[in-house]
Amino acid sequence: MASKGKTAAAYGSWKSPFSAHTVATASSSVSMARVDAAEPTRVYWLESRPQEGGRLVLLSKDVDDYADATLRELTADPQWNVRTGVHEYGGGAYGVHNGVVVFANWSDQGVYVLDTRTEGAEPRRIGRCDNRLRYAAFAVHESGRFVLCVREDHRESDIHAPATLVAVRLPAAGESGPTAEVELFGDTDFVSSPVISPANNEIAFYAWNHPEMNWDATTLYFAQLKLDKDGMPTGFENLRAVAGAPGELRESIYQPRFDGDGVLHFISDRSGFWNPYYLGTEGEVHWSLGNPVEAEFAEPEWALGQSTMQPVPERLYSVAVTYSQAGAGRKLGILNAATHAIEDLPIPGWSSVGSLQLGQSRSGEPVLVLIAGGPTEPLGLFTYYINGISPKRIAGGAASSDMSDAFAGFVSVPRQITFPTKLPPFSTGRDASAYAYFYPPTNRDYCGPADELPPLLVLVHGGPTAAASTVLQSKIQFWTSRGVAVVDTDYGGSTGYGRAYRERLYPHFGEVDVMDSCAVALHLASQGLVDRQRLSIMGGSAGGFTTLACLAFRPEVFAVGASLYGISDLEVLAQETHKFEARYPEHLVGPYPAARDEYRRRSPLHAADALACPVIFLQGLEDKVVPPNQATLMVDELRRKGIATAHVEFAGEQHGFRKLENIVRALEAQLYFFGRVLGFSPADHIEPVPIYNDPSQ
Repeated sequence: MASKGKTAAAYGSWKSPFSAHTVATASSSVSMARVDAAEPTRVYWLESRPQEGGRLVLLSKDVDDYADATLRELTADPQWNVRTGVHEYGGGAYGVHNGVVVFANWSDQGVYVLDTRTEGAEPRRIGRCDNRLRYAAFAVHESGRFVLCVREDHRESDIHAPATLVAVRLPAAGESGPTAEVELFGDTDFVSSPVISPANNEIAFYAWNHPEMNWDATTLYFAQLKLDKDGMPTGFENLRAVAGAPGELRESIYQPRFDGDGVLHFISDRSGFWNPYYLGTEGEVHWSLGNPVEAEFAEPEWALGQSTMQPVPERLYSVAVTYSQAGAGRKLGILNAATHAIEDLPIPGWSSVGSLQLGQSRSGEPVLVLIAGGPTEPLGLFTYYINGISPKRIAGGAASSDMSDAFAGFVSVPRQITFPTKLPPFSTGRDASAYAYFYPPTNRDYCGPADELPPLLVLVHGGPTAAASTVLQSKIQFWTSRGVAVVDTDYGGSTGYGRAYRERLYPHFGEVDVMDSCAVALHLASQGLVDRQRLSIMGGSAGGFTTLACLAFRPEVFAVGASLYGISDLEVLAQETHKFEARYPEHLVGPYPAARDEYRRRSPLHAADALACPVIFLQGLEDKVVPPNQATLMVDELRRKGIATAHVEFAGEQHGFRKLENIVRALEAQLYFFGRVLGFSPADHIEPVPIYNDPSQ
């Protein structure tokens, strides 16, 4: 029976304003905000544009301009795509100081300089001008003579591409052509996040070596820049490891930051959680909080340029911070490292706060600039006046009122759940708990039949060292507004809960994540919230592997699955992946080839004979993280077995889908395929997807 004027209709068949096109358009998002330290009234940020092939555009405006009167699109020409291939995941694709922007361009991976102070100026390529070199993490020196950055050299090898900290000379007015590069540090497999003190020429950065990932163990370095008579670096003086030195405490160190007095702040998880610290005058490390706190002040740096901590100008030992506890949203505050006190700042229901910067209004007031969002509000660029003025959106997403008007009654708000699971060795029955966010079906116009429970879609995030997000995501609302319940799982190995939870997956990838993904689905079914016979699962990248592993090794749990650029053969991943993750599998599974039998045992491809339910595969053909042949191998095996499967490939896409038309097609293909398998007919008009071994034909 329908209730409160709603129409009773089969779950999955409800009409929804969250069309695939709406989702693709919403994929246009803001990222990497930066305030120009020499001109703190000005903020810069990147905007992704799916309708332009997914390119990233650099924009700028005054921090207190809410009418776009000072808005400038700095890379309007389609030839510019502010994106780098460093680590394959990119990030840190530009830097700015005193109106001079230095950025990496995707098509040639070159370094370009743009003087925004000169009307009509065009970007000019600098550095060695070799397309086999990649650059990121730009720190422009206040003199304007050079920029520090990370250079990744692919001239001889991709898998062994050397990473070097370099200084690239910035050209004089009217100068064109290549400029000199000075190599400063290249003693480790990876180097990241160079920062220069505003008080002197001191520098800090962090580095690490294989087989570690940067969330496992890094080393913080500190030195003085040596400059020649022309103001160009020639090397370091007194280079030393000040935290995380090899052979000492194993810790993950992120985000070195100098405050205005030259004090070096950074974030480390030496306590088991990423907490803030600072370096004393004698090189000693101090706890900024006084004592360890079970809160995460950082996130894993898959992409360069993360910013969850920034010094507050003219406040000695003070930093603005954002942090989370037990994965439940994020908080914002001002931390005084001298008193160990945090002044919490009220936030309007945000569950994500990042890209933290400190700016100044045109009237001289200090203002936080950040990218934030919540369960009913997409990510946007905001200002937050420290003196208490309410946050205001200045770019990105849609205003809350617009969201309320267009989608009122269609947005499913998640709730965090804790569910029972087990830890390996599973045979001993070691009980544990894991976490997830449950989204019930929500539609103001429809309800399900009285005798029917909704199907469930389990989302498995990628990484696997990553986390679910509760920021309004139209790709989740796409399902819930049609009558499909969704649970976004923070399986063991996820971040946001400390190192011990993060390392549950070491070396149990394909075991702990599979156990937790199945456990959350069965838990929700046992609570009478979803239909036990219509459990589905979907994941991308590492989440795609977990999806396939669940279907292969726990075939009794799910009815259908979707793998987006997922891994089916761990052995191929160990042999063919890129440098950044080349040794990651050693933590997740074991050393290769010594543990080859274990790689094969956990690979869904080698257990395809156990698969008993349909699977759809979606794959970019230029993916260098997960080779496209991973999907092809699995599809061929399923076709041979006579199991229904679909295979949708996207030319020109890498690891993830950026083009509007491909985002639309991927979503609609999944909905079409799931509807055919789970027995519902979507209200949308969808181009049919070719299905091999289609049982209805």
